[in-house]
Amino acid sequence: MNIELASILRACFRASSPAEKRYNLKWINCVILEGYKYLYGYGRKKKKSLWVSKIKPMVEILKDREFEHDFEIIETRIIEFGKNNITNKEYRDLSFHYDLEPLSVYNMLMELGEEEEAQRMISFFMGLLQEISLFVSKYLKDYEIHVNVEPKSISKYEFAFTDLDIFQNSKDNLYSTLKEAIQGHSQRLDEFFHLQKLPDWIIQEFKNIDSETIAPIHKCIEIVKVAIQLTYLYIDLASASCAFISSEYTIEKQLSLKQINTIIYEGYDKLYGLSDDSEDSFWKKYVSPIALENKDETIFDNFNFVEQELQTFKLQVKTFERQRQLSVHLDKGIVRVYSMLHNLNPIVELHKALQLLNILPKILDFLTKCFYLIQANHEKKMAPTYETIDNIINLIKNVPDTQQKENLIKILESIKTGDFLTTYKTIRAKNPSGNFNF
Repeated sequence: MNIELASILRACFRASSPAEKRYNLKWINCVILEGYKYLYGYGRKKKKSLWVSKIKPMVEILKDREFEHDFEIIETRIIEFGKNNITNKEYRDLSFHYDLEPLSVYNMLMELGEEEEAQRMISFFMGLLQEISLFVSKYLKDYEIHVNVEPKSISKYEFAFTDLDIFQNSKDNLYSTLKEAIQGHSQRLDEFFHLQKLPDWIIQEFKNIDSETIAPIHKCIEIVKVAIQLTYLYIDLASASCAFISSEYTIEKQLSLKQINTIIYEGYDKLYGLSDDSEDSFWKKYVSPIALENKDETIFDNFNFVEQELQTFKLQVKTFERQRQLSVHLDKGIVRVYSMLHNLNPIVELHKALQLLNILPKILDFLTKCFYLIQANHEKKMAPTYETIDNIINLIKNVPDTQQKENLIKILESIKTGDFLTTYKTIRAKNPSGNFNF
């Protein structure tokens, strides 16, 4: 737990943009919550926790008054930590699982503060871990307990794959490309976020506009929600990859790879769904209805093409469910988690990321087609909306010139022409395929 938290904070210090920094900061709360859950647990799971099931029985076994006294002091501290609400369950769920209302994730990220998260980690949890470590070390010494670990009991490999120089001379170029991708996608994410507020803003400003007239804009906004999820995946994968490339120690690299695995598994589950009967995905909620409700054969054929790619990758993602469980939870024991980390192969893990990154542009292209389809189907109905947009633009033009004003006008004009989502592709201008060429 100490190593993982320190690695996260080190990656945060190396981050060069707010988006990359927030990506790392969000994991601090997650690691603390999962760590405490394994150490002491919540509710009914306390009985199976490490402290209650393994350490507490030692009081009766040893019948050592000093041990019992020290044990009670530490247990009181552990219980107090749990009662003080140091961790945030909602933030943990949003960080791991994302959300079908992507603004919830965006708001969570914007609320993260470096000082607050560092205090949560150092002053509260690491302080508790230090007390536990001293307690454990004291009685290992008193009872002369020696721990000998055979390498073969951890892994069949005597070396770590993460120590191999897989990038060679391309490392600096890849690192720079990833940094640019994070910066570009974070700017687009901000634009997408503000666009989500557009329908409410129009209703507030033009109170006589009817719901039928504004319905196409609502549909377009729902498509943008899918684009927001794609953006999260780009930023998260790029940030985790940057953490891997810039890591100095083997264990840091391994922890970055397990984050990449978690992002792919959880991100894909929310994007497409990994269970056969799952309706809780962006694809099922926002994309499928548009394709299935329209009779356009081109759209339907394109939908089936992307659906097939998603289904194929889904079968692969499901194969590393066990790895995902060990990447998030500690309940299977530290030995299994450590063994999993030791056996991680960066070529394999980064190839998974590359496969997902190759699919995302195809989804985006299909979203763009859906965007145009909505406009085509509502051309007549959209006429009042176009007029509304023109009125809004004219009002904005009377406001003093600012960069925000200019950006808003461009967004509104791109909505009117249907080019809004296609402008998203300019982020990949230097790399049109969307690949990072690992």
